[in-house]
Amino acid sequence: MKASVLEFKLFEDVFCFNTDLIEYVFELESFNRVKGFHDAVVGVTRYNQDIMLLIDTAKLYSNTQLDFSKSLSVIVIKDEQQRLYGMVVDEIIKLEELESVNASLDLNTEDMVINHYKDKDADEIVNEIHPLPLLKKYAIPSMAALAIESVSSDVQEEHVTSNYLLFKIADSSYAIDSSYVREVLENDAELFSLNDKEHHIQGAIAVRDEVIRVVSLKEAKDANDIVVVELGDKRVAIVVDEVYDIENFVDAKIELIKESQSAIGAFYNYKGDVVAIINPHFYFQDIESEASDEKEQQNTLVHTKHDYLIFMMDSKKYSIDMKCVRQVLETDSLVKTQSSSIIASDNIEFIATWNKHAVNIIKLNNLLGLEGSDNNSQTIIIEYEGHLVSFMVEDIDNIVYLNSSEISQVATENNSLINGAIVHDNEVIVTLNAAFLANIG
Repeated sequence: MKASVLEFKLFEDVFCFNTDLIEYVFELESFNRVKGFHDAVVGVTRYNQDIMLLIDTAKLYSNTQLDFSKSLSVIVIKDEQQRLYGMVVDEIIKLEELESVNASLDLNTEDMVINHYKDKDADEIVNEIHPLPLLKKYAIPSMAALAIESVSSDVQEEHVTSNYLLFKIADSSYAIDSSYVREVLENDAELFSLNDKEHHIQGAIAVRDEVIRVVSLKEAKDANDIVVVELGDKRVAIVVDEVYDIENFVDAKIELIKESQSAIGAFYNYKGDVVAIINPHFYFQDIESEASDEKEQQNTLVHTKHDYLIFMMDSKKYSIDMKCVRQVLETDSLVKTQSSSIIASDNIEFIATWNKHAVNIIKLNNLLGLEGSDNNSQTIIIEYEGHLVSFMVEDIDNIVYLNSSEISQVATENNSLINGAIVHDNEVIVTLNAAFLANIG
């Protein structure tokens, strides 16, 4: 029996994969190292449009690791669901039709070698490896695109959500797409009153080194907070009574106002209350032309992008879904509880109080296998299914808004620290799993 195989080297030994498994091959140039999986998983990389975990093929079957300081090759294989794995090998030799001399019919075996082929040119036996059973046994995940094309568009639409900042003015509830929110400030600035009703300008305030015009929506009673809205390089401020939180709105349930000529572009039923959704473009009419057709308005109010917070740890970039981020604050502002020294463990640094809640500070450096740092100036507080945890980071790099094509997730349960990766500025950045962190905390 003949088979088409790709021969490769692990150290000085020759092995092969059946070409039925193989998608393509490439030379490994760079990758981001990750922790939290089986020891054979060394990192994540991107080739063309595919993001995949890299598997040390030698380590998968033994305690011997490949030498990643030298040039290595990657053979990309696929499983039954067409998910990809990057199998790292020392050297790719050739594609060959070989004659089987001893074949196994059990493709689910966890043995390293399942078939033996005779290479007449080299006069040697070539051993075939079938890695999928071991990948499954060790729960090594694949990377899968978030967009699920097999689901009907109607079903997808029901599950697409966007983040909105919810706030109160007088007795009414309002929301604005959080991607337009630059920051929320306490209202301790003095307002330069103007009351230009024609252009909906209430006045202006000084924020650090710039002047920002305050737009009128509805007269606030308490005027405790200021929401700074940003569109391009222009900003306006809205004075509000109280900022609640960032909430997820189901895009399909947002009721658009067709051809709206006011600041309100849509409504949403949030827990039985009607929330007016602000159209930010309304306040920038003198800066840019508004979208005139319904489709453009839909894109303004309801977007399918996902926002991620990028932060630095040990001079490396990591990311986390903004849906679970509650607040970012200065680490120096944290207040430890009296029980901090008792609770501290390998994974918990200490316990702090935040908004009258006790929050565990996770040792993220330990989980990522990084050196400890004295420069963790920022603390990120996250919430997953009602559970609050936090971790300290060196710095906040950016908040990015990505299309589904720029996001990949790990096809696994919530038992891994890394649950995917994003692509930003042509750089692959791994994503932390909020569910995993919540379970630790």
